[in-house]
Amino acid sequence: MRFAALGLLLSLTACEKVIDLDLKTTTSQLVIEGNLADDSCPCQVTLNRSANYKDTNNFRAVSGAILTLTDNAGGRETLRESATAPGQYAGATLLGVPGRTYTLRVETGGPAYVATSTLPAPVVPFDRLSTQLSTVGNRIQAVVEFNDPAGQPNSYLYRQYRNGRLNNAIFVQNDQFNDGKHVTQVLRSAGGPSNDPNDLNKLASGDSLRVEMQNIDANVYEYFRTLNLILTTNPATATTPANPKSNFSGGVLGYFSAHSRRVRTIKVP
Repeated sequence: MRFAALGLLLSLTACEKVIDLDLKTTTSQLVIEGNLADDSCPCQVTLNRSANYKDTNNFRAVSGAILTLTDNAGGRETLRESATAPGQYAGATLLGVPGRTYTLRVETGGPAYVATSTLPAPVVPFDRLSTQLSTVGNRIQAVVEFNDPAGQPNSYLYRQYRNGRLNNAIFVQNDQFNDGKHVTQVLRSAGGPSNDPNDLNKLASGDSLRVEMQNIDANVYEYFRTLNLILTTNPATATTPANPKSNFSGGVLGYFSAHSRRVRTIKVP
C-alpha cells in the first residue's frame, strides 16, 4: 500500500528542488509540498491528489486553489499558479529570512489547511564536503562537516546529487547528541540490487557530487524522520498504514518548510 508522489523539481539555478514522497494510504488525499529557503527565491508549493493504492499511481494536480503566505513581520502575499505547470504555485515578494516565522494557508474549496514554519537562525555554515570508503562493501560515501551552534536545538536535512541526479534517500539528523560540537556526518544509504538495482546512486571516481544542507525547524525534522521510518519499514511486517507527521492542520499529507540552504560541490576523487 505504498505510493510515490512526485513533488517540486527544483535546480540550483532555477530555485527548484525535488522531493519524492513514498507514503502508505488507502484513500485519495491532498498532498501539499511547500518550500521557502533563504536563497532569494520565492516560496514554491505543489498540490496533488494522492492515488488510491489500488490505482495506477497517477497523481492529479490540484488547480484553482487559494494559497496565502504571511510572516511575523507583517508580510503577506497570494501565491500564483503556474500557467504551464498545473498544481504548482509560487510567490513573488516574500523571501526567506533567518529567524522569521512563516504561515502557509491552503484553500481548495473545503476547509483551510494551515502550516507554520520558522527559518532557523543563525544559519549554520556548511564547512566542508568530502568522501570516504564504507567499511563494508567499499562504497564511496559523502561526508559533510560543520560546527553546530551551542545552546539551541538544530535539525538538518541533506539532499545528495550524483551528476545532477537526486538520491531519494532521506538524510536527516538533529543535534540531540552533538550540540555545540564539530559534526562529521556520513551520508549512508542502502545500496545493492534491492535498493539501487541499477547503481544510479552509486558514487564513482570522477562523478560530480553535490550536497545541499538544509537547517530545518523541529516540526519539519519530525516529518522527515517519520517519513524515513515509513520508507525503511518492511511492508511485509507493517501492520497498519501510516503517514508521516505533517505540520499542516486538517489531516493532509505533506509539509511546509522554511529553511536555510547551503550547497557544496566536489569531484569524487
